[in-house]
Amino acid sequence: MEDPQVRIWMEAARRQISVGQLAAAVESLRGVLSLEPDDADAHALLAACLLDQRRLSAAAYEAGRALALEPESPLALRVSARTLISRRKFREAEKQLEALRDLRPESPYAWRTLAEIYGLTRRREEEHQALEKALQLDPEDADTLADLGEWHLKRGEVDRAGELAGEALELSPEHEESLVLMGHVLLRRGRVAEARDHAIWALRNDPGSRAALHLMTSIKARTNPVLGLWWRWSTWMGSLGDGRAILVLLAAYVVYRVGVIAAQDHGYEGLASLVTMIWVGFAAYTWIGPGLFRRSLQKELAELELNRSF
Repeated sequence: MEDPQVRIWMEAARRQISVGQLAAAVESLRGVLSLEPDDADAHALLAACLLDQRRLSAAAYEAGRALALEPESPLALRVSARTLISRRKFREAEKQLEALRDLRPESPYAWRTLAEIYGLTRRREEEHQALEKALQLDPEDADTLADLGEWHLKRGEVDRAGELAGEALELSPEHEESLVLMGHVLLRRGRVAEARDHAIWALRNDPGSRAALHLMTSIKARTNPVLGLWWRWSTWMGSLGDGRAILVLLAAYVVYRVGVIAAQDHGYEGLASLVTMIWVGFAAYTWIGPGLFRRSLQKELAELELNRSF
């Protein structure tokens, strides 16, 4: 017979996780495990909390305990896969997700998380196919709609990304990923004030959201006279994909070298020097820009941590 205290602590832990109170949830789950050390769900939930706290080794240990106790537990498989992804053990994570997919063929979660792995390993078409499969299984899953929208946004397909973000927000108006996605869509369209509103909305729901903070930093970069051009360039290059982006850079370098050589051959040394200066300035700007953007993001994160401490 289940100890009533275990049930109370488990209910408290689930409630605390749902509102982002991870430290409190960890304590509740440790209370459960002090009474029921072989409770697989408690180990799995504890692993999920530790993972969100970036305590990767502890999360891996708890996820391993959960799987050892119940090898076919969907919750344990989900948490174990996420832990493996965080440690960049993608092959092992794929195996866990394939097992989960076999256990729960009607659930989009395994396909959606497989898509995440495909994206991290630059298997773009497989990522797209997995997201489409997840959407077929549940056309009203806001997480899948947002992930698929993000895939289209990365390819520069802003209209399609906006459609998917809109569908997700109709289903779940406070869905964080969809709010952030719509914010990026609006930012690409030059509707900066509306993009900022979506970032603020997402941050109200989760003040620690890195995705929302990244959106807010992108908004600041877009409106900054120094970073604005870099943001547009980076966004455009990102939409080309790795292969085409490299070709663009190679083509730009060839044009630069041809221009310099042609100017020198015709005796226009001043023009050759000007073209060289422009190329060096461009290279320096694109090299410095990401560092300035990361510094801006780190500043936002530092301010968040400072606000939390008061």
